[in-house]
Order: sequence, then C-alpha cells, then structure tokens
Amino acid sequence: MHLKSVCLTAAAVLAFGITASTQAAVVTTFTSAQVPVDICDTCTVTSTLNIDSHGRILDIDALLDITHSYDADLVLRLTHGGITVLLADRQGGSGGANYTGTVFDDQADIGIDAGYAYAPYTGSFRPQQALAAFIDQDLFGDWTLTVTDSEAGDAGTINSWGISATTTAATAVPEPASLALFGLGLAGLALPGRRRKA
Repeated sequence: MHLKSVCLTAAAVLAFGITASTQAAVVTTFTSAQVPVDICDTCTVTSTLNIDSHGRILDIDALLDITHSYDADLVLRLTHGGITVLLADRQGGSGGANYTGTVFDDQADIGIDAGYAYAPYTGSFRPQQALAAFIDQDLFGDWTLTVTDSEAGDAGTINSWGISATTTAATAVPEPASLALFGLGLAGLALPGRRRKA
C-alpha cells in the first residue's frame, strides 16, 4: 500500500476514536431500606444503602434522621468505595439530643462543629470532613453509615438516612470533524498505489 494511503488510513482510525462527551447532571436521592437500626449503648452499628445505578459523582449530601438522647456520645461516618468521611465526632454540646432532618452538605454555611451549631441539627451543616472525597467516584455499590456510641448512659435509633447525589453519565458522540476525517481515510484506502518503473 502506498505511504499516503497508510497515513490516511491511520488518520481515519484515529478520527473515528475522537468523540465529544455530552453530559447532563442529574440529582437523585437514595434512601436506605435497612432502617430502623437500634443504637445500643457503647457500641458501633451500621446501616447499608445499595445503589444499583452508575454515575460519576459531582456533588453529594448525606441525609440523616437519628433519635438519641445525647448527641455528644455519637461518631458518624459515611463509607463508600474504600473512602470514609467523618460526618460528626461527638458534637451536640451538653444535653443536645437527636439529628432531626439533618443534611450534611459541603456548601452549608454552618459547620456541624461550630460552637453555635446545636442539636437537633435540623437543616444543612458542613461535615467535619468534606464529602468532596467522593467526587469522581462511581455512585454504584454499597454506601455504609456507621454510628458509634462512645459513652455509657444513652441509646437511640437510626430512623432513616440516605444520600442526595449529583452525577453525570457521558455519552460518546462522534464529532462532525471526526466523521469527515474518517471519510477522508476511507478515500485514502481506495487510492491505487503507484508501481515503480522497472
């Protein structure tokens, strides 16, 4: 095959591989079916949320509703794909009870550990470690909420919990310029090679 044809053929193959990604961000809320879970005194309990859909995480919030008579006993963690984020570590002050309609959101104005943030933490609060650790991970698989009661004297219940995830799924679409190059490459295949004169 003539060198020119070879080059054009290679260009065609490369051009066919060039794509444009069309991405649409989608916000979806998932809730765990593994509730309620009793939080026994001075022990660690878990609740799992299994997600069977895929998507690249752009942003994520954790949603919690926990009944407990002394929040300052509790350590809350969220785990997925080998990554663990500390949501709250023994917050609540003296006598603060419950996490009622609590949203852990990296963009919240108030941190859960701020001195003026009080139980039952209704509304949005920044976690002690950023949920941004999950960005670019696949949404698919098990998410685990771990609750540790670190002091004696109180108990409670995980009533409900879940996540609100903003994700994208890329769809590969050949660009017009790539298709044009591909056509040019095919034309190169049709060009006859010149034979050298004897």
